[in-house]
Formats: sequence, structure tokens, C-alpha cells
Amino acid sequence: MLLKIDLEKAFDRLEWSFIKQSFTILDFPRNITDLIMSCVSTSSISILVNGRPTNYFLPTRGIRQGDPLSPYIFIICMESLSRLINYAIEEHQPVKIGRICTPISHLLFADDIILLAKADAENATTIIHIFNTLSNQSGQNINFNKSSIIFSANVNQEERNNLSSALNISQKDKVGKYLGLPPSF
Repeated sequence: MLLKIDLEKAFDRLEWSFIKQSFTILDFPRNITDLIMSCVSTSSISILVNGRPTNYFLPTRGIRQGDPLSPYIFIICMESLSRLINYAIEEHQPVKIGRICTPISHLLFADDIILLAKADAENATTIIHIFNTLSNQSGQNINFNKSSIIFSANVNQEERNNLSSALNISQKDKVGKYLGLPPSF
């Protein structure tokens, strides 16, 4: 099975504690981590209401869209997700797309996530655990309305329905666009 996952407001929901934890896990020097956290946590925001700015307020989570540092911070945080997936699948076999291909468990590009796994209840449980852990630690939530699951023709309809229901993700026949590319890339 292939899961195409969309994250809700990926930049806006990122918890600052998770950002700091991600930098620490990746062994960034403490002074660099502190400098980046200072850039993230000392911003103030004002919004326009009927064309007039409101008083400034301080956010408590998230990274600013349009800030040149934000994509890099997000990628580092997604590396934490990648490591979580790698740890969780140690006892499972990643999917081989072809006989001589390297097994693949996941593809991450910015906030686009593709997961590949054998279509069974055990893997569905592992995937649910991964995303519950991600949500609890990082503040990220799956946008179930924009996420989808695609099954191999070898998976019977009853199993497809059970797995789709367990994961709370709708079934699709095609991957659709990924990274702006058509499904035949």
C-alpha cells in the first residue's frame, strides 16, 4: 500500500520544543540551536483587520512562512520523522517496487510524505503509532481530507476497506500529482 500524506498547516503547527529537540537529536552545537531558537521564538505578529493592523502579539508555536530559515528548520524536523519511521519499521520489511530495486519505506520532500508498506493490519497499526507520536511531539496533524491510500491490485477489496477504515484515509485509484509531477513520472 502507498499512503500519500498531507500535513495540516505544516509550518504553523510546528511546536518549538520539537524544533529544539530535532536540532539536539541531530547533534547541532548548542550555540547554533540557541541562536536558531532565538530567531524562531522572538518574533512578534500583527494582523490586518479591515485594513488596519492589530496590536502585536507573540506566537507560541510555528515557523514563519516566507522566512528564509523556515524551510531548513522544517526539513530538519522532518528528518526526525524519517528517523522515527526507520526505527518503527526495523522489524518490518520495506516495500520493493521491483525485484532488483532498493526497498523503500518512505519518501519525504518538504511537507509531502509518501509511505510504502505491506498491506496488513500490523503495518497499519505501526503507521497509526508513528503519526500519533509525530502529532504528540511536534504538533503536526494529518489532513485526512487531502491524504489518500492506494493499494496494489493484489490486495482484495475487503482488506482494502479494513485498512482504509483503520487508517481513516480514503482510497484512490491513482497517486495523483507528487511534487507537481503527473502519476506516470
